Amino acid sequence: MTPFLSVVIPTLNEEKFLPHLLSDLNEQSEKNFEVIVVDGNSEDKSREVCKEFNKLNIQIYTSNKRNVSTQRNIGAKKAKGAYIFFIDADSRINHSFLSDLCNLLEKEKSLIVIPASVPDMNHPTEQIYLKLSNIAVELSQFTVKPFSNGGIFIFERHFFHHIGGFNESLYLSEDHEIIQRAKKVGVSARYVRDLVFTFSMRRFRQDGAFDMLSKYSLTFIYTLAKGGVDKKFFEYEMGGERYTKQEYKKKLIEFKKLYKQLFGSVEDLM
Repeated sequence: MTPFLSVVIPTLNEEKFLPHLLSDLNEQSEKNFEVIVVDGNSEDKSREVCKEFNKLNIQIYTSNKRNVSTQRNIGAKKAKGAYIFFIDADSRINHSFLSDLCNLLEKEKSLIVIPASVPDMNHPTEQIYLKLSNIAVELSQFTVKPFSNGGIFIFERHFFHHIGGFNESLYLSEDHEIIQRAKKVGVSARYVRDLVFTFSMRRFRQDGAFDMLSKYSLTFIYTLAKGGVDKKFFEYEMGGERYTKQEYKKKLIEFKKLYKQLFGSVEDLM
């Protein structure tokens, strides 16, 4: 039977987080979907973890290039579903998420759907940040420069290929860029408040809130001006295990210097 949904998951060293997402998929009340994992030559057991979820019959592909856009595009080419559901390996969904999504799409056809996000922990600062982010993403859909809600969105498969998939030349903001490219051809993403996924705040905890907010501020400004980040201003690598604590501190110092050069005093963000 042709699946209604193709779930595409790009991975790189995600053996700690991926099992949680796969467990969520295994427990979905909706069963008419396929799972495609595109791994960037992980050095851990990400690919082996997939084999533990036999009921999902996961298709595993390897990308020689460690690039989230490349990996998503590979998965999209293998997808057979009417809709492609892109989701990051560290995200979580409840047991009725796919059922609610299918019901939504069957009642009212949409070419792009963006769910709302909640943090993976009940930290007040993180909750406020994501609430503001959700509002900004929803309102942005009515502008000429719409934004996405991170690494999770749903595309009608033919439309995704029609607009050329993700831009693999971008270092960052590939998620925003594809939403903006769709807007240019007259298609606005449908933001759904009641369709909620759990967003991992691990980067905020690992790199520090100041560092991440500074990076997002710089990325936001550059994306508004250029449509996507095509230059490597700072390190923002995909993967579950990235830096040591010493490297975190070094990269934070480097970024503060860069931000000061571009926008003035770092204290302006405090």
